[in-house]
Amino acid sequence: MIEVKKMNILHVVRPAEGGMKNHVLSLLKHLDKEKYHFVLCCPDGEEWGSLLSGTGVQVRECPLKGEISPWSDVHSILKLVNMIKSLNIDVVHTHGMKAGLVGRIAGQLVRSSGKIGGGHRPFASPGPYLISTVHNSIYQYALPEYQKRFLSTLQKYLARQTDKFVTVSQALKTEIMAWEGIQEKNIEVIYNGIPVDSFTKKSSPYLKIRLGLNPITPVVGTVARLAPQKGVEFFVQAAFLVSQIIDTVQFLVVGEGPLKKELQRQAERLGLRGKIIFTGHYADVSEIYPLMDVFAVPSLSEGLSITTIEAMAAQRPIVASAAGGIPELISHRQTGFLVPPGDHQALAHGILELLKRPKWSEKLAKAARQKAQAQFTIEQMVRQTDDLYQQIAGGREIAGFQRRYAHA
Repeated sequence: MIEVKKMNILHVVRPAEGGMKNHVLSLLKHLDKEKYHFVLCCPDGEEWGSLLSGTGVQVRECPLKGEISPWSDVHSILKLVNMIKSLNIDVVHTHGMKAGLVGRIAGQLVRSSGKIGGGHRPFASPGPYLISTVHNSIYQYALPEYQKRFLSTLQKYLARQTDKFVTVSQALKTEIMAWEGIQEKNIEVIYNGIPVDSFTKKSSPYLKIRLGLNPITPVVGTVARLAPQKGVEFFVQAAFLVSQIIDTVQFLVVGEGPLKKELQRQAERLGLRGKIIFTGHYADVSEIYPLMDVFAVPSLSEGLSITTIEAMAAQRPIVASAAGGIPELISHRQTGFLVPPGDHQALAHGILELLKRPKWSEKLAKAARQKAQAQFTIEQMVRQTDDLYQQIAGGREIAGFQRRYAHA
């Protein structure tokens, strides 16, 4: 009789929205359950459990917070240690800095103890293999230099315990090599992927009216979490400049976040009442992109912008700041228009150029969609992650992580 042994993989994630959440969900939904048994350790277990219902993924809740919280973090580490041992975890795969901190410490504690649950392991290591996916820059935030140095020192220590890093852009790979001293051979770049063909909807005049937009005049919009690193205040400033030249243009801001009220007040001060609409959270953003004649990405910091990939898939003309991994998505004047981060005048110039040259804008948008189809699909992201897991098996006669046993 043949028995198939799956590899046990534990994913660890902090409270997450947007790109990181979609990334983790896509992996857990699409990776082959015949090869792997997945456990997800996360806060908000009920929500994640609902999102992963029917996938076979085991969801375990832990009190992991986004910020440093010593008592909660120690509790999470101890819970993870117990989980790794009791579930015979082969790979701990963390996402983001906070989960990487807690998850890798727990994995290293299990390694140090030399104890792991019974049963076959797919490779001869004394504890779990540790993978850390880096989704965003932690060094581009406006932190005091001593805090950056502290983070760098801590990350360097954890890097020595980590078997493999994944970054979602070349820019992040370069950054962690410089700040954390990680060797290039220990880093894999796996771009975020989206369901590209889900972003082919047509513009709906009825949706425009429902959102408070004029259905026959141009719309310039952005989709973002309303947080400092997304630079939406520069979009509002650019909107003011553009509105001085094209009186009929409208602006749309889609998303929630801590800066929402401040941004609304800023728009009021600039006299943009009735010209700029804040929708808040919108459940299906694939309906939103077709409404936009120009899509703007004013970010100050990005790992790899999911909303930019979505706008590319939706074949929108894009003006974006050249922050983080965005230049890996947008080639200036080929698949979009790049501007310096934090420069609202350059952003306004890019918006105006795309609005005034519709044929050229359409050409850029088509090229952007072709690039999204070629490089930024869920299928490609899943395939590359699967390849990474296969590398871990290290040629120990494991075909796709399934070791077979003959029983009498």
